[in-house]
Amino acid sequence: MRRNLLVLAGVLCILCGAPVWAGTTGNLSGTVVDDQNQPLPGVTITIASPALIGGARMAVTDANGSFSFAAIAPGMYTVKAELSGFVTQERSEVQVRLDRTTELNIQMPMSKFGEEITVVAETPVVDPSQVSTAQNFTADYLKYAAIGSANRSYQNVLSQAAGVVGGGNPNVFGSTVGENAYYVDGLDTTDPVTATFGTNFNFDAIQEISLQTGGFEAEYGRATGGVVNLITKSGGNTFSGTFDIRYRTDSFYSSGDHFDADTQEVKFVDPSATLGGPILRDKVWFFASYEDITSDLTPNLSPTTRSYKGQNYIGKVTWQVNPNWRVIGKISGDPADIDNANASQYRTPETTRFQTQGGKIYQGELSGILSPALLFGFQTGFYRSYLDSYPQTGNLDAVAHYNDDTGLWSGNYDNAQYSTRDRDEYKANLTYFVDQLLGSHEFKGGVEYSDMTFWSHNFTTGGGFYYEDITVDPPNDMTPIPFAMWESPDSGAQDYTGTLRTAYLQDAWKLLPNLTLKLGVRWDGVKYNTNDGSEVGNMDKVQPRVGLAWDITGDAKNVAKMSWGRFMHPNALTLPSFARTTTEPTSAWLSCSTFFGDIDACKAYVAARESRGYRWQAGPDSWDPAGWWLNPRNVFSSAPNEIDPNIRATYADELIVGYERELFARTSIEVTYVDKATKDILEDTCNGNVPTPAADSDCDYYIMTNIPGLKRDYKAGILKFETRAKSWLHVLASYTYSKSQGNVEYTQNAGTDFDIYPYHYTNTYGYLSDDRRHRVKLNGYVLLPYQVIVGLEAFWSSAFAWAPYRDLTSPLYGTEFLEPRGSRRGEDNYQLDLQVSKGLQVGPANLQLILAVQNVLNTENVVGVCERDGGCGNYELGQADTWQTPRRYEFGFRVEF
Repeated sequence: MRRNLLVLAGVLCILCGAPVWAGTTGNLSGTVVDDQNQPLPGVTITIASPALIGGARMAVTDANGSFSFAAIAPGMYTVKAELSGFVTQERSEVQVRLDRTTELNIQMPMSKFGEEITVVAETPVVDPSQVSTAQNFTADYLKYAAIGSANRSYQNVLSQAAGVVGGGNPNVFGSTVGENAYYVDGLDTTDPVTATFGTNFNFDAIQEISLQTGGFEAEYGRATGGVVNLITKSGGNTFSGTFDIRYRTDSFYSSGDHFDADTQEVKFVDPSATLGGPILRDKVWFFASYEDITSDLTPNLSPTTRSYKGQNYIGKVTWQVNPNWRVIGKISGDPADIDNANASQYRTPETTRFQTQGGKIYQGELSGILSPALLFGFQTGFYRSYLDSYPQTGNLDAVAHYNDDTGLWSGNYDNAQYSTRDRDEYKANLTYFVDQLLGSHEFKGGVEYSDMTFWSHNFTTGGGFYYEDITVDPPNDMTPIPFAMWESPDSGAQDYTGTLRTAYLQDAWKLLPNLTLKLGVRWDGVKYNTNDGSEVGNMDKVQPRVGLAWDITGDAKNVAKMSWGRFMHPNALTLPSFARTTTEPTSAWLSCSTFFGDIDACKAYVAARESRGYRWQAGPDSWDPAGWWLNPRNVFSSAPNEIDPNIRATYADELIVGYERELFARTSIEVTYVDKATKDILEDTCNGNVPTPAADSDCDYYIMTNIPGLKRDYKAGILKFETRAKSWLHVLASYTYSKSQGNVEYTQNAGTDFDIYPYHYTNTYGYLSDDRRHRVKLNGYVLLPYQVIVGLEAFWSSAFAWAPYRDLTSPLYGTEFLEPRGSRRGEDNYQLDLQVSKGLQVGPANLQLILAVQNVLNTENVVGVCERDGGCGNYELGQADTWQTPRRYEFGFRVEF
């Protein structure tokens, strides 16, 4: 009876007030033993933290001496263990991390002298039940180890994780930039059209980021890459806030062999502020954030400057209704305007584009207790976003020119598009704790529903025309002359919709105190409807997940783990837009002057073949005074595109085996092997290539299908080291040996990669753009005396992969690899960034002066070469055409209270 009461008391106290929404909390558990290592039941465990609304929580250890606090706010905790006759134990600086379980083992000797207490600072670093590979970034780490404003974004800081390539939209374990899922405070904020990140906000609003790179459990999905899980700050029982401003200009840049600071305009100003605190102590908290960004940047040799002006804001309220129920409401937005958004050395001033973008996110969350062992969570959110892009000049009538020989655009920007992309999302889950069922279990199940819409008007400027030019006698005479004229009539504005449904069930089954088996299954189903309301895509997949974590020594210091899982990508709203019924044919008209010399010969040739569909026209202007002629075989998409009715969702199968060891206090090393295969990739091709591609196949329209043989393969060995051995030190380091191969990258399903056989099918499999055989990363910070803080970011990577290609000319289009993809190697790359700040305490406020130095070594390593056969303007095939930016400085001022 006493044992049952202990179990019930433990469950009741553990669950009290727990927020249970997936992806916004962490767990704290452990075992209490006496000085003979025998379990101690009935020990009162009290936890407290500034992050814990509602005050301290209590639990009682069960007959096995175990305790657990499920779904608590991430942060730094104090844990106290009390039992009459034993020395009270207190553990400070116990860090609970997002999506992790912190395991705390406490030994309580018998008391000899009455009132005694032992206080120890202890931060366990190894999660003995985790089967996924992940990296967490806390608020302190983000503040000190993100160097310069360029890295003060949640997207860019992800590049510090092992196995991750690039910032913005990163490649995770060989995935493309459109295969990640982005969750903010539990809500999916992934752009429903591009499948890339969908929102921006003030960096100082972030409480913690959890990046799961592989092996994630069934509650996480919609990704064949990584799951980015971010929680924002909530305020607290005391008022706190920040003001931060960063500034740089071209005078802070060093000139180099490939960068002239005197001619390339650069300006960056980024003031931001946060404020949080109590409305009612332990009852209602608020948090607010605002940021105003102005960023001007001139790309290398570009005649124009890219200018970004944007605002990011958040308002959030957390209400602890009673000890069992909690409500959270939040609104955020990120409007921005970008002048010369595509500024480049290959674009003349009249060919740049203006872009306006942004949106708002409204979300609400309810969590609470239904019974002593049953937790409930519900969340809803409304994502409203827009993106408009059109010529910077505002001129929609001028015709754009592209030169095949120089790669230079002139005349006008060739596209205008206006769009809204929205998502309504609803999510609910239940968590059920069961003990004494062949071990203990944490069952979790959930359902999710998303309703997505995409309104788009996307058309070619210049009345639907743009020119493809060549030069007279390259490289001797680069005077442009007419070659082809592409005609793409405007098909008007359209609406597209989609629904995404999810159900999952998982079990964290603790078979033994040191052995955890994680079983799960997830089902995702997605349907898409094109502009006329007809269904054009209906895909679903059952995704089993299994993982095993073995705490070898039973002290959460040596953990071996493995996981295998299947992960589905739901695609995006570009899929139904591909199959719109209003598609107009695209025609490649050829120059009469270039092919015939004069108008009379051209017209005579066409007239003799008019019955076979040949045509002549003068064109929208007098670029070719002899006009243009059309071979009917150069008419593409004469019928609306189609989607294979039997398409299958893209998915990845992934095996991960790893071992993690705590070397000493707050220090761990982890070794991981990853084997990942991405299959059933969707891409479009000419209709005549289905089911079997052949030369000279019909191309009356395009069909999207699972083209046989399309795949991505990733294998890696990863060594990761992380230490917080001292309160003044945090170091994150990794080495990755990997091979990233495949035959298609990010195309949004509708690139020209596999349209025409055999040209687009040749040499496509090989090393992808994210492939560098070796990568070393070193990041972290040191807190020095006199409030001096030094942050560091450094990396080295071996040579990048590239391969020569040639542009195909009319009536063909696109490119053809002349060698297997990634057959050649460029150069190694490395960089060191440092940041130094000096603080000064003035009353309750801490003032900081900040100096960031990027590319301290002032290197100009080659990061890109001309891959185009025949050269790229002034660069020959294989010649470097893109370099690192030389050393630059940035100043900042910060106030915290």
